[in-house]
Amino acid sequence: MQRLVTFQWSTPPPTSVDEQVAVYDDASAWLVVRRPRELSAVVGTFRSDLDSETMKALTAYAPGPVAFDLRSTPQDREAMALADRLAAEARTTPYAAAEFFSAPIGGIRDGKLSASLLVVGRGSHPTEFELDPASSAIHFLQDGQPVNWQEFPDLPMGFMTPDAEGLGGVRGPAHIEPGTFGAITVISAPT
Repeated sequence: MQRLVTFQWSTPPPTSVDEQVAVYDDASAWLVVRRPRELSAVVGTFRSDLDSETMKALTAYAPGPVAFDLRSTPQDREAMALADRLAAEARTTPYAAAEFFSAPIGGIRDGKLSASLLVVGRGSHPTEFELDPASSAIHFLQDGQPVNWQEFPDLPMGFMTPDAEGLGGVRGPAHIEPGTFGAITVISAPT
Protein backbone atom coordinates (compact mmCIF):
# COMPACT_ATOMS: atom_id res chain seq x y z
CA MET A 1 0.00 0.00 0.00
CA GLN A 2 1.46 3.35 -1.05
CA ARG A 3 0.59 6.72 0.48
CA LEU A 4 -0.54 9.15 -2.22
CA VAL A 5 -1.35 12.36 -0.36
CA THR A 6 -1.48 13.65 3.22
CA PHE A 7 -3.50 16.47 4.80
CA GLN A 8 -2.83 17.75 8.32
CA TRP A 9 -4.46 20.21 10.72
CA SER A 10 -2.60 21.85 13.61
CA THR A 11 -2.52 24.69 16.15
CA PRO A 12 -0.03 25.59 18.88
CA PRO A 13 -0.71 25.10 22.62
CA PRO A 14 -2.93 25.37 24.55
CA THR A 15 -5.32 23.85 21.99
CA SER A 16 -2.58 21.87 20.24
CA VAL A 17 -4.76 20.39 17.48
CA ASP A 18 -3.00 17.49 15.77
CA GLU A 19 -4.87 15.56 13.07
CA GLN A 20 -3.72 13.95 9.85
CA VAL A 21 -5.48 12.08 7.05
CA ALA A 22 -3.59 10.02 4.49
CA VAL A 23 -4.95 8.66 1.22
CA TYR A 24 -3.55 5.36 -0.09
CA ASP A 25 -3.51 3.69 -3.51
CA ASP A 26 -6.01 1.02 -2.39
CA ALA A 27 -8.70 3.79 -2.20
CA SER A 28 -8.57 3.95 1.58
CA ALA A 29 -8.14 7.00 3.77
CA TRP A 30 -6.80 6.79 7.32
CA LEU A 31 -7.45 9.62 9.79
CA VAL A 32 -5.20 9.84 12.86
CA VAL A 33 -6.46 12.14 15.62
CA ARG A 34 -3.92 12.87 18.35
CA ARG A 35 -5.60 16.07 19.56
CA PRO A 36 -9.05 16.73 18.05
CA ARG A 37 -9.97 19.99 16.38
CA GLU A 38 -13.66 19.61 17.15
CA LEU A 39 -15.35 19.75 20.54
CA SER A 40 -15.00 16.00 20.51
CA ALA A 41 -12.93 13.99 22.87
CA VAL A 42 -12.14 11.07 20.57
CA VAL A 43 -8.56 10.23 19.66
CA GLY A 44 -7.26 7.36 17.58
CA THR A 45 -7.37 5.97 14.06
CA PHE A 46 -10.36 6.01 11.70
CA ARG A 47 -10.80 4.50 8.22
CA SER A 48 -12.82 5.44 5.15
CA ASP A 49 -13.15 3.93 1.65
CA LEU A 50 -13.07 6.35 -1.28
CA ASP A 51 -14.83 6.34 -4.63
CA SER A 52 -12.84 7.06 -7.81
CA GLU A 53 -14.10 10.66 -8.12
CA THR A 54 -13.04 11.53 -4.56
CA MET A 55 -9.69 9.79 -5.08
CA LYS A 56 -9.04 11.88 -8.17
CA ALA A 57 -9.96 15.13 -6.39
CA LEU A 58 -7.75 14.33 -3.37
CA THR A 59 -4.70 13.10 -5.27
CA ALA A 60 -4.62 16.40 -7.20
CA TYR A 61 -2.90 17.70 -4.03
CA ALA A 62 -0.27 14.94 -3.99
CA PRO A 63 2.11 14.28 -2.43
CA GLY A 64 1.63 16.79 0.37
CA PRO A 65 1.57 17.14 3.19
CA VAL A 66 -1.03 19.86 2.72
CA ALA A 67 -0.91 21.66 6.07
CA PHE A 68 -3.75 23.69 7.57
CA ASP A 69 -2.91 26.05 10.45
CA LEU A 70 -6.33 26.51 12.01
CA ARG A 71 -5.41 29.96 13.34
CA SER A 72 -5.48 31.45 9.85
CA THR A 73 -7.47 31.35 6.63
CA PRO A 74 -6.25 28.45 4.46
CA GLN A 75 -4.42 29.32 1.27
CA ASP A 76 -6.49 26.74 -0.58
CA ARG A 77 -10.04 26.71 0.80
CA GLU A 78 -11.11 24.05 -1.70
CA ALA A 79 -8.39 21.67 -0.49
CA MET A 80 -9.40 22.24 3.13
CA ALA A 81 -13.11 21.74 2.41
CA LEU A 82 -12.35 18.48 0.58
CA ALA A 83 -10.05 17.25 3.37
CA ASP A 84 -12.61 18.29 6.02
CA ARG A 85 -15.33 16.23 4.32
CA LEU A 86 -12.99 13.24 4.12
CA ALA A 87 -12.05 13.54 7.81
CA ALA A 88 -15.72 13.88 8.84
CA GLU A 89 -16.60 10.74 6.90
CA ALA A 90 -13.66 8.80 8.37
CA ARG A 91 -14.69 9.80 11.94
CA THR A 92 -17.85 7.73 11.53
CA THR A 93 -15.77 4.53 11.31
CA PRO A 94 -13.37 4.20 14.25
CA TYR A 95 -10.70 1.57 13.73
CA ALA A 96 -8.87 1.93 17.05
CA ALA A 97 -9.94 4.88 19.17
CA ALA A 98 -10.44 6.11 22.72
CA GLU A 99 -13.36 8.38 23.59
CA PHE A 100 -13.27 10.56 26.69
CA PHE A 101 -16.16 11.90 28.78
CA SER A 102 -16.09 14.12 31.84
CA ALA A 103 -18.57 15.13 34.53
CA PRO A 104 -18.33 17.05 37.79
CA ILE A 105 -18.43 15.06 41.03
CA GLY A 106 -20.43 16.95 43.63
CA GLY A 107 -19.91 20.69 44.04
CA ILE A 108 -16.93 22.87 44.83
CA ARG A 109 -15.22 21.83 48.08
CA ASP A 110 -12.39 23.77 49.68
CA GLY A 111 -12.15 25.90 46.54
CA LYS A 112 -11.62 22.89 44.31
CA LEU A 113 -13.79 21.16 41.74
CA SER A 114 -13.63 17.38 41.34
CA ALA A 115 -14.49 15.72 38.06
CA SER A 116 -14.47 12.19 36.72
CA LEU A 117 -12.72 11.55 33.42
CA LEU A 118 -13.97 8.38 31.70
CA VAL A 119 -12.36 6.65 28.71
CA VAL A 120 -14.09 4.08 26.48
CA GLY A 121 -12.41 1.96 23.80
CA ARG A 122 -14.05 2.44 20.38
CA GLY A 123 -13.68 0.74 17.02
CA SER A 124 -12.86 -2.76 15.92
CA HIS A 125 -9.28 -2.95 17.26
CA PRO A 126 -7.59 -2.14 20.59
CA THR A 127 -5.77 1.15 20.92
CA GLU A 128 -3.15 2.73 23.12
CA PHE A 129 -3.26 6.23 24.53
CA GLU A 130 -1.30 8.26 27.03
CA LEU A 131 -2.57 11.39 28.72
CA ASP A 132 0.23 13.89 29.25
CA PRO A 133 -0.93 16.19 32.06
CA ALA A 134 1.92 18.65 31.38
CA SER A 135 0.65 19.33 27.86
CA SER A 136 -3.08 18.97 28.57
CA ALA A 137 -5.65 21.53 29.62
CA ILE A 138 -9.11 21.57 31.17
CA HIS A 139 -11.58 23.45 28.98
CA PHE A 140 -14.69 24.97 30.54
CA LEU A 141 -17.79 25.20 28.34
CA GLN A 142 -20.98 27.23 28.58
CA ASP A 143 -23.83 26.37 26.22
CA GLY A 144 -21.44 24.09 24.33
CA GLN A 145 -18.88 26.84 23.69
CA PRO A 146 -15.44 27.18 25.34
CA VAL A 147 -15.30 30.06 27.84
CA ASN A 148 -12.06 29.37 29.72
CA TRP A 149 -9.29 26.85 30.25
CA GLN A 150 -6.64 26.01 32.83
CA GLU A 151 -3.63 23.75 33.07
CA PHE A 152 -4.25 20.11 33.91
CA PRO A 153 -3.42 19.11 37.50
CA ASP A 154 -0.85 16.44 38.32
CA LEU A 155 -2.43 12.99 38.42
CA PRO A 156 -1.08 10.45 40.92
CA MET A 157 -2.29 7.38 39.02
CA GLY A 158 -3.78 6.23 35.72
CA PHE A 159 -7.22 5.13 34.62
CA MET A 160 -8.88 2.26 36.51
CA THR A 161 -11.53 -0.22 35.32
CA PRO A 162 -14.67 -0.84 37.44
CA ASP A 163 -12.91 -4.03 38.67
CA ALA A 164 -10.02 -1.88 40.00
CA GLU A 165 -7.63 -3.03 37.29
CA GLY A 166 -5.14 -0.39 36.25
CA LEU A 167 -5.32 0.64 32.60
CA GLY A 168 -2.53 3.19 32.88
CA GLY A 169 -2.68 6.16 30.56
CA VAL A 170 -0.75 8.60 32.79
CA ARG A 171 3.08 8.58 32.66
CA GLY A 172 2.79 5.48 30.51
CA PRO A 173 0.56 4.07 27.78
CA ALA A 174 -2.83 2.50 28.39
CA HIS A 175 -3.97 -0.40 26.24
CA ILE A 176 -7.75 -0.42 25.86
CA GLU A 177 -9.95 -2.93 24.06
CA PRO A 178 -13.12 -1.87 22.20
CA GLY A 179 -15.99 -1.48 24.70
CA THR A 180 -13.68 -1.47 27.72
CA PHE A 181 -13.82 1.58 29.97
CA GLY A 182 -11.95 3.15 32.84
CA ALA A 183 -12.07 6.32 34.91
CA ILE A 184 -9.86 8.72 36.83
CA THR A 185 -10.66 11.60 39.21
CA VAL A 186 -9.31 15.04 38.38
CA ILE A 187 -9.26 17.80 41.01
CA SER A 188 -8.78 21.38 39.83
CA ALA A 189 -9.25 24.95 40.97
CA PRO A 190 -12.57 26.45 39.80
CA THR A 191 -12.72 29.26 37.28
